Amino acid sequence: MEDHDQSISDIEQLINHGRYMEARELALRLKNDHHVNHLRVDQLLALSLSKSGSPELALAHLDLVYRGNPENSETAGIMGGIYKALFKKHQDSKYAVLSRDTYVKDFSLSKNYYTGINAATMSAIIGRSMQGREIATSVIELIGSSTPGFWELATLGEAYLLTKNRDRCVEYYIKARQLAGNDWGKVISVHNQLWLLNHYVAVPKDVLRIFAPPEVVAFAGHMVDAPGRQTPRFPASIEEKVKDSIRGAIRTLHASIGYCSFACGADILFAEAMAEEGGEVHVLMPFSKSDFVNTSLRFAGDHWVDRFETLQTKYPINFITHESYGGNDDLFILLGKVIFGSAILRSQTYHQEPFLLTVLSEFDLKQLAGGTRDTIQMWPYPQKHTNINPDTMYHAKEIISTPSSTPNVELGKITDRPVLNMACIVTSDLLPMEKDRLEKMIKAYMDEQQLSSKFLNVSDQTIILALDTEIALMDIIRTIWNSTAPFKPEKPIRVGLHIAPVYVNSTSDDASIKLLNALGQFTPKGSICSSISFAAVLALHPKKFQLDYVGVIQLPEETQSNGLYKVSLK
Repeated sequence: MEDHDQSISDIEQLINHGRYMEARELALRLKNDHHVNHLRVDQLLALSLSKSGSPELALAHLDLVYRGNPENSETAGIMGGIYKALFKKHQDSKYAVLSRDTYVKDFSLSKNYYTGINAATMSAIIGRSMQGREIATSVIELIGSSTPGFWELATLGEAYLLTKNRDRCVEYYIKARQLAGNDWGKVISVHNQLWLLNHYVAVPKDVLRIFAPPEVVAFAGHMVDAPGRQTPRFPASIEEKVKDSIRGAIRTLHASIGYCSFACGADILFAEAMAEEGGEVHVLMPFSKSDFVNTSLRFAGDHWVDRFETLQTKYPINFITHESYGGNDDLFILLGKVIFGSAILRSQTYHQEPFLLTVLSEFDLKQLAGGTRDTIQMWPYPQKHTNINPDTMYHAKEIISTPSSTPNVELGKITDRPVLNMACIVTSDLLPMEKDRLEKMIKAYMDEQQLSSKFLNVSDQTIILALDTEIALMDIIRTIWNSTAPFKPEKPIRVGLHIAPVYVNSTSDDASIKLLNALGQFTPKGSICSSISFAAVLALHPKKFQLDYVGVIQLPEETQSNGLYKVSLK
């Protein structure tokens, strides 16, 4: 029994840490155990399904459970949340009514303020405003005059909003916002509720303003000039002027969250300025730390390395790969894509678009692979781009060229490890003839489009395909998706997507291939899921794909978890 209790505790921990896919798999395994508390497993399975972007599957699973246990408040709360998620996803009023009825029934039995406030809100959404006010009044009385925490304060704010008591509504929302501080999870949870409510009930502008989501900024900029550079672009003498300009832009844009790397020069200045302004910084690294220091920091002097070390104690670094640089500049290109795309993905959860802030010379027109000028061409929102031009901050005659004091470190060239866009197509639910047809379709499409795969591996369970560009790969996935069981509501295949540097003659032991296979296996049938890196790349094409966060996955031998996104083809 202790083992079963531990397994349930493990599922709860996985859900609390956003690892919904793994929680779902563990819950499914436990369902076959006759000695386990099936009600709790059913609740957790439904919760993990709903939170991982599959509320339809969650409903199909929990419906009978709820009918058999209508008095269980936990089950009712999850069931009401599933109906609410379906309403938000499909904008079908029947789900709003079902959500409201589920919450009302439980509140009448349990007097739980959580189901109560949701019952009141969903009543207002379906046009039952008077009943919504009555329930909201009961919620206010239920919480009473006790010393409330954040969620109780936010609930009171929502309840007073529904009872049209504007002053008390604003009062309690302000108190809740003060308690939240920079806990953006709490802020965004309230923001999303207000965003939904504002379509049906007039939310005071003051409340919308104080719970406005943070502004997200992606950053890219030149490194400081190397000693001996003949044509200045970012001379060390203008460092403070550049930092002042970055700080001013951060304030003007009201930036609270930034995505960048940690190269010497503009990157580090941006991170330092964000830290001084109390912002949140997310750092991405294209390859191993030691190689990054040698390629992007040490040439400019040890003081830049020291500043890098100081910053990395404040902000954890997410590595695109832990492998060496190997002279592969496509890793810098991927770095730019992932920085930009990560900012876009974060902003999309707030129903807004991010800003791009750059430090870019407008006179130096050289375009190096992975450089700042090359990178910004990928930004899909040109109207939300602010550039700081360092050319205006110095006169060329004032710059004295100095000989290089630190020779560049020669790094071994790896010639057979390109960055590849990969798909793992799980075919275990296909009949042999269907799988054979799928393989022939892929090869015929590639021949017709004159595409060359870096590798194509076919096994009994999967088809693994790797191409140079993300759009070429996704065009194949789209063709597969549209032609596989077109009249069935659920496709009998699942697809995992990932992007990483991979050896062309790679084996299943390669870390990137292991992650790709895990993505394919954890993806629900009839779905397409991607790693956060590939989702970030797809986010640069907002008109082609819809990307929804569905949790994280962590391989047993890895210390760093990987975000997961559900991919929908537009």
